[in-house]
Amino acid sequence: MTEIAQLLTHPGVMTILLAIGLIGLSVELLAPGLAWPGIIGGISFFAFFWASFMTEPLGWGIPGLFVLGVILLILEMVLPTLGIIGILGGIALFASLVMTVSSIWVVAVGLLLALVVIWILFKFFGLKVRWNQLVLRDEQKNEAGYVSSRDRRELLGQVGVTLTTLRPSGFAQFGEQKEDVVSEGEVIPDGVKVKVIAVEGMRVVVRKEVEKE
Repeated sequence: MTEIAQLLTHPGVMTILLAIGLIGLSVELLAPGLAWPGIIGGISFFAFFWASFMTEPLGWGIPGLFVLGVILLILEMVLPTLGIIGILGGIALFASLVMTVSSIWVVAVGLLLALVVIWILFKFFGLKVRWNQLVLRDEQKNEAGYVSSRDRRELLGQVGVTLTTLRPSGFAQFGEQKEDVVSEGEVIPDGVKVKVIAVEGMRVVVRKEVEKE
């Protein structure tokens, strides 16, 4: 086992493990539901930390910091934190990787390699971000009831009904039009009346409509 660990801690091998782990984690976070990128990434990161632990005992603090970073990145996708949790998660993730390797160049090269591969996957292999509902997807054509942001100023002041839960983004129906909208930060269930209070570029900001007695 020690021989295997020593092989895996070679800078070149660690760079490859790190790149594969980052690619798998990034694809799983940006396009959740595929599962296999997350599994491959998880195995790579496990080998990455296991080898380092076997050759130079690190304790559980550094792997724990890594796990914390991943959890914070996942929370950033579902909670309206304006990127704060995501930034903290990225810092925790990066710090855990730097403290694990003997040279920061391993992290730098692995990160660069991962970014290049991820760019290729999205650019040439049709991989698409699935969790970000603030950006209109190509499939949401006007004939399906979705309209682009340049036509949205007329929505200001209109009252509609949420079609999905806003966390804080989602979809709402205004007359015969379906719009991607975002709340002010609160979670609004589906089937609730909302009023458009601001139109900021591609963002249609809504607030729960208070029924007057």
